[in-house]
Amino acid sequence: MIFLVLACLLVLLIMSMDRTISGWSEKQRLLFIERLLFWRGSINRRDLCDHFGISLPQATKDLVSYTTLNAGACQYDVRRKCYVAAAKMQTVLREPNFSEDMEAVGSAMRDELEYGEFVLGGSRPQRVADRLLHRKLSLAACNRDCVEVTYWSVRSGSSEKRWMSPRCFGFDGLRWHVRAYCHRSEVFKDFVIGRFQTVGRAKPCPFVDLVDEDWLATETLTFRPSGGLSANQRTALEMDYGMEAGELCLNVRRAMRIYALRRLGFVQEPLQPPMLNELQQLEWIDFRGARAINRLG
Repeated sequence: MIFLVLACLLVLLIMSMDRTISGWSEKQRLLFIERLLFWRGSINRRDLCDHFGISLPQATKDLVSYTTLNAGACQYDVRRKCYVAAAKMQTVLREPNFSEDMEAVGSAMRDELEYGEFVLGGSRPQRVADRLLHRKLSLAACNRDCVEVTYWSVRSGSSEKRWMSPRCFGFDGLRWHVRAYCHRSEVFKDFVIGRFQTVGRAKPCPFVDLVDEDWLATETLTFRPSGGLSANQRTALEMDYGMEAGELCLNVRRAMRIYALRRLGFVQEPLQPPMLNELQQLEWIDFRGARAINRLG
């Protein structure tokens, strides 16, 4: 009898917790479902449980609620044990916004994005772009597919068609990039998302063992106050940046190094910035950050 009472109390407690969660974040959970379906193409109960800390029964209720709210947006795949988005899924809760949505659901997509992290931070200009093109790139990355795209190349000054295999996304402080294997050049490259003009139908990637060494490798950038500053200025700069022993060390992916240097003002924003492969140590010149130059340590 005692065990029965305790079991009933436990059930009531779980139901109470779910009602509390539902009371203040049901819309948030439904929006999460919509975003993940739109950008990843699938969702299951565990996604909701892991992200919101809710029970499996509550996750089931949320998924049923969304399928009722947005009929035809997805259907349950018995084999995959998840809900799969329709190819022409329409959103009903909010207009898709690549930048905002990636920040909101990016952590739930790490398993699908091969090398997985999103590089975020800072304010950014609002860029007009085709969200359906962005969705195709995101789905291709999650499904390990390749796609034929038309991309505006700065190097050639014209639109070019090429096959690529998207793998992950990065944010440089101003623009989103897709990191992809270019089948024409046979190397991994960064492509600015706003420059895609068309993204065609996806197909399975013929190369299953693609490894992006520059994305996997990390490097340490070391910054220190310029020797031309006064002792007081150097102290102020060290305090501003939380330097230890007069140095600030930042660990970055090798593929994202150039963007880190740009963000801190060490590299200008030319169309084709120089690659600083030999650079090991940087030195500030103007502690106010107006301009700085590169100097080997």
